Amino acid sequence: MTRALIAYDGSEAARAALAASAALLTQPEAVVATVQPPPPTLESAALARAALPQAVIEQGVENLRVSGEARALDTAREGAQYATGLGLLAGTATPAGVTPWRALRELARDFDVLACGTRGQGPVGRVLLGSTASSLLHHAELPLLIAPAGADGFAGPVLAGYDDSEGARRALRFAAEHVKARLIVAHAWRSPVRHTLRGHALQSSGIEVFEDYAETVDDIFADVARETAEAGATFARSLGLDATAAAPESGHGDWQTLLRTATDVGAAAILAGSRGRGAVASTVLGSVASGLVHAAQVPVIVVPG
Repeated sequence: MTRALIAYDGSEAARAALAASAALLTQPEAVVATVQPPPPTLESAALARAALPQAVIEQGVENLRVSGEARALDTAREGAQYATGLGLLAGTATPAGVTPWRALRELARDFDVLACGTRGQGPVGRVLLGSTASSLLHHAELPLLIAPAGADGFAGPVLAGYDDSEGARRALRFAAEHVKARLIVAHAWRSPVRHTLRGHALQSSGIEVFEDYAETVDDIFADVARETAEAGATFARSLGLDATAAAPESGHGDWQTLLRTATDVGAAAILAGSRGRGAVASTVLGSVASGLVHAAQVPVIVVPG
């Protein structure tokens, strides 16, 4: 069973996070959380003191607190009802916090995964993630499932980026425990021959020994990529996962290659570890995981160190 805390604010992206959790996670038991905005304090109402009695101000602040709690509870119940329709075992929570991501992170400590939606639909609409998703992405201490608005279906495999790092293996271990889809374990690589001026010069030199050398170099890189991907798939299968290997090549960066591959194979989601190197790079999150979350049309599962 997978305990999932799912952030819900009534948006299309939040509903996508609920749907992705129901479709991708193993026996999900969900708590739908809507963060209460903090009510104004008496100190913040200081300007009203010149015109209103103290008792009126206090009653107004209390009314705002109660109405905020009620709105949060109504929203969480709406999310739980939607989740129940998806087959999720769902409860509700309405944590309070000045910053929603901190309230969610604190509440999520006893969960296996924290799910949320992104702001906007498509890569253009998500050039800047919503503040909650972005902050969780950089600060959460447990796996995240981040779903874009409009994501649905989830019938395909999960594409797992793999680079033989501990971060990549950690992501596969998470999948073995909590993801029910089959996996394609992919190692993205870039040909040093096809995408460099020097490589092009060797290929088109007209000198047989140089052209043979260029072809040999390309073959070596391709073989290493295939071996790395197969090692990842073998590790995944040792964990009980249904996994195959892929070694996509592209002149673009790793995350763009993974996105293209996800489209080609009809992936339901993309899985990436963090604090690794290559296809799951992360120093401060890392360009690959960040690029995937900002641009992917499918949910991205990020497993931190």
